[in-house]
Amino acid sequence: MKINNFIFALLSILLFTACDNVLEQEVDLDVNVEAADYLQFNDTAVVAPVGSKITFNFSGEPDFISFSYERFLPTNATLKFATQAAWGTHVENTLNVFVSGDFPELALNDFAKDSTTIRNHTWTDISALCNLPAVANQKKNAEVAFNEYRGKKMVIAFRYKPTFAADFQPLWIISDLQINNTKITDGSNISTFLAASMGFTPFDILNRTIAYSSKDTAGVWNTNDKAAMKIRQTFSNKALNEDWLISKPIDVPRGLTEVYPEKGTKGLKNITQRLDSYTHTFDKVGEYVVSFKASNYNYQYQSSVIKTVKLIITD
Repeated sequence: MKINNFIFALLSILLFTACDNVLEQEVDLDVNVEAADYLQFNDTAVVAPVGSKITFNFSGEPDFISFSYERFLPTNATLKFATQAAWGTHVENTLNVFVSGDFPELALNDFAKDSTTIRNHTWTDISALCNLPAVANQKKNAEVAFNEYRGKKMVIAFRYKPTFAADFQPLWIISDLQINNTKITDGSNISTFLAASMGFTPFDILNRTIAYSSKDTAGVWNTNDKAAMKIRQTFSNKALNEDWLISKPIDVPRGLTEVYPEKGTKGLKNITQRLDSYTHTFDKVGEYVVSFKASNYNYQYQSSVIKTVKLIITD
C-alpha cells in the first residue's frame, strides 16, 4: 500500500510539473517579408512602390497575433515673410535675418545679460536667402526652405543696424511672417505657424532705457501688430541704431505621423486558428514601422513579444 501511495504521489508531481510547464510556455514568433519582383531589400528596410501588397510570413506557434503600424511622412517646412523698406538712400544691408538652434531665451529684465548673450552668440545668417530689398520703397517676398531644421527648436531673429547717419535711417516692415508645413506628396498645407505665436521680443542693444520697448516711435521695433512688425525711420544726423527682434524657440514641424489602427491593434489570430502569413496593401507613401505582437496567456501566465519590420513606400 505504501508503494502505491508513493507512486501516486510521484505521478501527481510529474503531472503537475508538466502542466505547469505547458502553462508557462514562452511565446515564439519570427516574421519575414515574402520576396516579390517589386520589392527591394536593404540592410534597414524593405522598399516598395505605393499600392504594393506585402506578405508577412510567420514562424512559431503563438496563441495570439495582432498587427499595427506607424506611418511617418516627412513634410516640407518653409519660412515665409515679406519685407519693405522706406526712406533714406542707404537701405541695403541695414536688415539681417538670423536663425539659431541653441539660442537661450532672453531674461527680459537684465539688460547687461541679454545684450551680452545676443552679441556673443554664434548666429546663422540667412539674409542672402531672404530676398531683402536693397533700395527704398520696395516690397519683396521671401521663401526660405526650413527642412534642415525639421524636428528642432529654432529661434528667428532680425537685426536692424544702419551704418550711415547723414541721411534717414530707413523704416522697415516685416509682414505676413509664418512657417508653413506642407505634404511632400502633393504640396497641400498641413499647418501654419503665424508670427503671433512665435513670441517676438524687441531689444535695443544700444539704449538701456528703452531696451525692451515696443512703442511706435523712431528706431524702436513695434510688435503690437504681429502681422506687420515695423521699425520707424530715424532722422538724419541722429545716433545710429542697433535693434533686434528675437522670437522664442519655435518647434519646426518634422512630419506627419499616422497610427493604424487608431486605437489598439488589429487581431489576426486567436488560439483556435492557425496563421502562417498575413498580406496587407500599403496605399500611402511614407516610412512605416510595422509591428506584430505575439502572445501566449492563460489564467496563470502571460508571455509576449513584438517583432517589427521597417518599410519605405515610395511614389
